[in-house]
Amino acid sequence: MKHHLAAGLLSLSLLTSCSSTNASDYLLNRGGDLVDIVRLHVMFGKGVAVKLDVTRGLQLGIGWESNVWAWGLANREVAGWRESIFTWGLLLGYHDEKEIVGIDGWYSHSYGWRFGAEGGSTFTASEPDNPLDFLTLRGTLMLVVGVDAEIRFGEVIDFLVGIFQFDPAGDDRPYSTYKRLPDDEIEVEVTED
Repeated sequence: MKHHLAAGLLSLSLLTSCSSTNASDYLLNRGGDLVDIVRLHVMFGKGVAVKLDVTRGLQLGIGWESNVWAWGLANREVAGWRESIFTWGLLLGYHDEKEIVGIDGWYSHSYGWRFGAEGGSTFTASEPDNPLDFLTLRGTLMLVVGVDAEIRFGEVIDFLVGIFQFDPAGDDRPYSTYKRLPDDEIEVEVTED
């Protein structure tokens, strides 16, 4: 009985979502939430790193990269970029994205503990508007060539509750409202047989 009730609730939620005029928004946002669960990229250049982050707050290891080439999955797209990063952790730690060039804005933001900053110790969240981002497992290994991988457990939660149209990560977008060409500007080719 429990399985039938859960399946029925899921079906009702999907039918309600898809019957609206914004069904494509719903599907695009669920796909985006699914892609957000994993971040993965490879690097090449002047760098060395051995580091593990268990949440954004607890970290162990050290890493340094100076203007290295990076390729991978970032911000819901496959891209190439350059990055300069310094990261360290001895239980508490800090990840500093000094420079990211070639993708919009950032990869995972700077995050962690700053000691002595502005008269005291402070914690910087990578995504202040998304508390679920704190629930991230990250590993980095590099010696000239490297790999960086994140499993974002908070995004698993965002995906699952997103099925029922909740958005705790605050990353759903109204794609259907983006600017479109007026119908008279769309060219249609008509051929006669």
